[in-house]
Amino acid sequence: MKNRILIRHPKNWGLSEQEVIKYSLEWLDFFGFKTETELSLYFVGVKKAKELNLKYRQKDYVPQVLGFPLNREIDSDGWLRLGDIVICTPKLKYESKFLQKKQSEILSAWIKHGIENLLK
Repeated sequence: MKNRILIRHPKNWGLSEQEVIKYSLEWLDFFGFKTETELSLYFVGVKKAKELNLKYRQKDYVPQVLGFPLNREIDSDGWLRLGDIVICTPKLKYESKFLQKKQSEILSAWIKHGIENLLK
C-alpha cells in the first residue's frame, strides 16, 4: 500500500491539498518511508498555533511548524503513524511575501522540517 497523507484545514486556507500531498509524499520517500506510513498535517491560524506552542512547548510566540510524534512502531493494522505536523498558514503566507519566495517552496521546506521534528 502507498503512504497516506491526512490533511485538516479551515475552508478559507488558500493552499492546494494536491501540493501538500505531493510534498509530503516526496519527503516521506526521501526519509525512507516508502509504504504504509501515515502522516497528518493540520493547518491552523495564528491564534491556534500560538496556543498550541504555549500549551505543549511553554513558548509564547507564533511558531511556523510544530511536530507531534505518535510512535515509531507499526500498528496492528500494518501502518506506521508518524504523527501530526501543525503549520501556521498565515505565517507561511507572510514569510512567502517577506522573503519573496514562492509559497510552494516554503511549504515544502516546512513539511520537511515537520517530518524532521517527528523523527527526533
